[in-house]
Amino acid sequence: MYQGWLWLLKLLRLKRTEPVALNAGILIIGSLLWDSEQGRPAWRSARLDTGTASTQTVTAPIRYGRLSESRGNTYTMVFSRRAGAGHAKVRRCVHTISTPADLNAEAEALWKAEQPSATSGRIASEWGCVALLCNPDRKVPKDLLKAWSERVGGEPEYGTVTQTEEEGRLIDENGQLLIDWPKCVDTGELVQLDLLLLTANDPKISATHPNYPDVATIARAWNAAPSKHAEYFWKNADNGICTFQDEEIRALMRPRGQERQ
Repeated sequence: MYQGWLWLLKLLRLKRTEPVALNAGILIIGSLLWDSEQGRPAWRSARLDTGTASTQTVTAPIRYGRLSESRGNTYTMVFSRRAGAGHAKVRRCVHTISTPADLNAEAEALWKAEQPSATSGRIASEWGCVALLCNPDRKVPKDLLKAWSERVGGEPEYGTVTQTEEEGRLIDENGQLLIDWPKCVDTGELVQLDLLLLTANDPKISATHPNYPDVATIARAWNAAPSKHAEYFWKNADNGICTFQDEEIRALMRPRGQERQ
């Protein structure tokens, strides 16, 4: 009898120390979902569940706000705490996360897909970074969050993502994104994952009038650029990624296929 109790106590201790396998996903806005260049298809194939059921359309506060030189000085999507609700995508990760090493590996792979020229092991630059979002209804181990906080604390240029004064910070000192956990557009229910990783990019906010570019400025940039750059807007729409301003922007843009060559 005594030996039986010892065995049970030992088993319970082992169970308490076993790492918890957390289900993670990537919260995607923009070209990470559909771009066929820069190694992104390889990243999606290796790191993300490509099944149709693993991709969900979700709510997210997003807008066009980052001025991108590589896209002909047109605007790409950013997170913005005061933006109206848009539609983003969540795609489940193939691998679960049990340890800080697992989380770091997922974050580093995501950043490499975002910035292919980045040095291996980085998760940030002066224009953006990888951030974490935790499901408020799930118990995420404190040691995992502590390790993530330490990881971002040692990353040069981490968290330099501007917001307007009214919005406050987008990413806190622990590397967590300060927005609500997303809901599925179809059902209104919270996304059933434990963690989400994402890339947050620095928007172009006017210094003289601290605000995001308006819809006229955004549309004018695409109208002035070669047609391949306007495809960023159209492909986002094709894939169900949109902002609260899309209809206004579309009304000011040249029709698809009739852009400047």
